[in-house]
Amino acid sequence: MEIIRDKAEYDGTVVALGNFDGLHVAHMTIIRNGIKFARENGLKSGVLLFDENTREVMQGGIELITPNEAKLELLEREKPDFVFMRSFDREFMRKTPEEFAEYLRDTLRAKAVCVGYDYSFGYKATGNVDTLKSLGEKYGFAVLVTDAIKIDGRIVSSTYIRRLIKEGRMEEAERFLGRRYCIEGRVVKGLQNGVKMGIPTANVDYDINMALPSEGVYAGVAYTDKRRLKCVVNVGRNLTFGASKLTVEAHILGFNEDIYGKYIRVSFAKRLRGVIKFDSVDELIKRIHKDMETVSDMDL
Repeated sequence: MEIIRDKAEYDGTVVALGNFDGLHVAHMTIIRNGIKFARENGLKSGVLLFDENTREVMQGGIELITPNEAKLELLEREKPDFVFMRSFDREFMRKTPEEFAEYLRDTLRAKAVCVGYDYSFGYKATGNVDTLKSLGEKYGFAVLVTDAIKIDGRIVSSTYIRRLIKEGRMEEAERFLGRRYCIEGRVVKGLQNGVKMGIPTANVDYDINMALPSEGVYAGVAYTDKRRLKCVVNVGRNLTFGASKLTVEAHILGFNEDIYGKYIRVSFAKRLRGVIKFDSVDELIKRIHKDMETVSDMDL
């Protein structure tokens, strides 16, 4: 998979278009449809990604579900021929629908584009699927539209997935996302309360723009140094110790290596319980050990 930031040099491409802020089940369907069409028609398959979340630029305050680094990892598994990366800057943002169609033809060399049923584009989102089809006829590219993807009768959308994550409904979020939700970052030193209790945790220096699960304790899996290890994840403020900073900390079962400074990815499989302010540290320790036993017995 080639990462391109300049003009594509292929004879013809099939490009998946969309905000792709989550790369959830519906987004991946659009992308896979494009890859399939390209292979069947002797064209190169690609995905247009922006360095920034387009809705965050336009509206502000949109929480991330999948950062670009993780998106590229996921796309690598699908094996498109290229990902075209560019900045969603003011110049690009102000392109009219027709100027965007010209960009698809001249810069991306598009012979076909794949979009979702609700795709919008152009300055102030004035273009829709019908607009794109009309412009495609003019500029020489086909438009392949993926219908709404539903799970249990509900349309898969990033907005709904954010809601599930923020409510701690991780098993449902996994179904709509197509994989477990993850938080990642370097391991940094925190207040060291876990070490003092004999239950060390990896304090994740996560991107503050990421959507966070509701405060509580979760069963999960930690990925570090190419290892996959069960863990108990706490999202919260350590109320028993009177802490105020919201942290994501993972106690990795049966693991006591020094991984400060290393990159870690923590997935959220299931919410175990909400936040509890214990009357004593001993009560907290007992409950954490109970959480550890629960996770140890789970098939993760």
